[in-house]
Amino acid sequence: RGATTTTTRAASLSTFAAAFATRTSAHGRSPGFASPSTPSTSSPSRTPSRGRGFAASSEGGGADDANPAWASSSSGDAARKEAELEASYKALFERFERAPNKQKRFLLNRALTGRVNAGDDDDASESSAGGGGRANRALMTRVIDVNRTTKVTKGGDLTNYTATVVVGNGDGVIGYGHGKAAEVGPAIDKAYRKAARSLTYVKRFDGHTIYHDVKGKFCKTLCVMLPAPSGNGIIANDTVEAICQLAGIKNIKAKIHGSHHPMNTVRAVFDALSQVESPEDVAERRGVNVFRI
Repeated sequence: RGATTTTTRAASLSTFAAAFATRTSAHGRSPGFASPSTPSTSSPSRTPSRGRGFAASSEGGGADDANPAWASSSSGDAARKEAELEASYKALFERFERAPNKQKRFLLNRALTGRVNAGDDDDASESSAGGGGRANRALMTRVIDVNRTTKVTKGGDLTNYTATVVVGNGDGVIGYGHGKAAEVGPAIDKAYRKAARSLTYVKRFDGHTIYHDVKGKFCKTLCVMLPAPSGNGIIANDTVEAICQLAGIKNIKAKIHGSHHPMNTVRAVFDALSQVESPEDVAERRGVNVFRI
């Protein structure tokens, strides 16, 4: 049994090393975990020129000899990037060593797809650009639902989370989105970014309620919304109440008929709010003045 475990571990590590070799060759490096300062013997030494891809560094003079200051700065940037990439590889390798057997297959699959770290690279880049993390959120956020799904595989259970998020500024601008990730936090961040890209404006009467009765439907879910006088408050379930608060609606009556699934409820409420028309909209649609309505 010990020999079988050792053989399986060696096979997993060899697969992991092969994945890193494929990743490093895509970056123009020799495979392995050698330090960035160690030159590779398999390919000639090359340095990037200012506008011509790659040129020889010492044979034939070139742009680097004419401007040594720029050459030193570019080589320093390249060495720093190589060091960061090497640190990412080593961090993933250490996590693979510490991970239980059920997660090693998952990490190997992530490495084979070309992802350096355990998280999504696209999400990290968007978060650093100001679109993802909680510190960068400019809109109020409400998490409506978080659903967990588990896929049973031969190497272990793969758990995934789906988050439904509604965002708004409290003054008529709202949006919703869904996000999927291996953890709850990244799933909420994905949903927030999608919601921030699909904002809509809700027309309100005196800034506290809607103009008229509306009905919204999605699949088997029907949402009926009625205007209410000041001081009445929001009379609705938790999902509709959260959406109305983010939209700046303070007085309303709402009822959900049929399926109460959170995703269907959110879409039915947004369909109902999109049908609200102000007197100006009705006058423009009919081609008359507002005072005649």
